[in-house]
Amino acid sequence: MDDSSVALLPTSAIPGPKRMSIVGGIWEQVKFDRDPVVYMNGLRAKYGDLTRFQNSMGTMLLAIGPEYNRPLHQETDLFHSRPFVLPGGKNTSQHRLRQSIFSLNEAEHKRMRHQLLPVFQRSMMELHQHSINKHAENALSSWQPGQTRNMHRDMHLLVWNVVRDLLYGLDDSAATESLHEGMEHWMFQTFSPWVRAFPFNIPFTPYNRMIQDANRLERKFLDLMRKRRAQGVHGNDALSALLRFRTIDDKEVPVELLVGHALILFLVAYETTGNTLTWTLFLLSQFPQAQQDVLDELQALGPNPSYDKLDAAPMLARVMKESTRLLPAVPYSRRLASRDGAFGRYEIKKKTRVIFSHYMTHHMAEIYQNPERFDPARWETIKPSPSEFLPFGAGPRTCLGSSLAQCVIKIAISKILPRWKINVVPQSQVDRKMGISLGPLNGIPVTLSRQDRDLHKSPITGNIRDMVEIDHPEPAKRVRIAA
Repeated sequence: MDDSSVALLPTSAIPGPKRMSIVGGIWEQVKFDRDPVVYMNGLRAKYGDLTRFQNSMGTMLLAIGPEYNRPLHQETDLFHSRPFVLPGGKNTSQHRLRQSIFSLNEAEHKRMRHQLLPVFQRSMMELHQHSINKHAENALSSWQPGQTRNMHRDMHLLVWNVVRDLLYGLDDSAATESLHEGMEHWMFQTFSPWVRAFPFNIPFTPYNRMIQDANRLERKFLDLMRKRRAQGVHGNDALSALLRFRTIDDKEVPVELLVGHALILFLVAYETTGNTLTWTLFLLSQFPQAQQDVLDELQALGPNPSYDKLDAAPMLARVMKESTRLLPAVPYSRRLASRDGAFGRYEIKKKTRVIFSHYMTHHMAEIYQNPERFDPARWETIKPSPSEFLPFGAGPRTCLGSSLAQCVIKIAISKILPRWKINVVPQSQVDRKMGISLGPLNGIPVTLSRQDRDLHKSPITGNIRDMVEIDHPEPAKRVRIAA
């Protein structure tokens, strides 16, 4: 029987919790924002892969797995992307800052993506690798044996310096650091559960403080963009590409309409890459045999390998895939139905909101055997579809910066691991935090020593243990690659 002849069920037929009051919806929003992993796992366990629930925004759908990922990523005329930052009133800084390429759709999204794509294409990595190497060396220059450091903070600063240099052409100045601090503070506010639970601009509330942060941050970014445009925008960086963007009738786009694109692209680039690099190093520290295998591979490549060699290194590639499967930088995202349409066997109405989760898909036992295990070797035998493995998204909205992110992470690992043995401080509590990206809540404290290949994992606590089987024994030792 042809699928088109099957009668579709209404959205109301989708299972889920009972309808609740406005106060109940706000409380559900708080619970979701406090820990989306717990919330999504609870709904799926009780109601299945497609669930209907309520939060402060109204009725939502939670869609888990490849059956739903496929249309959400491919049917871009039906499922529109929306800003993931909280709204502000019209003509406010908050409203302008939330508008970005990530919230554009169809023809507008295609035009902006075409404008930015040359900056991020794979062929640019040969040029970018020299700057990335320089920033990695600078980041490691202050490391000393016996130090205790916050690995998350160190990796974020390394990636921040790469992004501000390569994508924005900014120098390492006090003004740039002030911009960095302003961005991080505003981002923290926009993903605070308490800001989201009470989104009203009343003096002295968390939401009001976020609005004030947005005002200050927009002024800084507009000043930066106006100065750059006045100097001429001929560079290969993303900011220059944005400032060259023109309307369909070939007119210059005002910086006020581009400020959100510049800010959100900046935030996403360094947040997601910094978190992925942190998690990858954390996993390698907790699984010594995998680290030994990577070290063998790096030794065989010789000192200062080119990015082409690193990108072709099979063990490093498997570790990256397994790290981004277990702990994807973007754990979940949202779509909005632009019209009435079919979603699986259901008929959904225009303006239906859908949450889908890269993290939940990557942890489905139906796709990945022992999904909570860190097992790079699984990638020798599996080849999941784009709707089953989507650390950088899929379809027309695949992450623009995936090549740059992988280049930064692989070069950083090649600089760090051969020199430094990184041990998580024993009994550290490693908890997850989900905002614009999945990261460690309070960082990851590590101690440094010279790399001697005598590798041991550290006992840790925290809810990271719900996401990764830290105590599971690794496979037997592999034969080392000859140097």
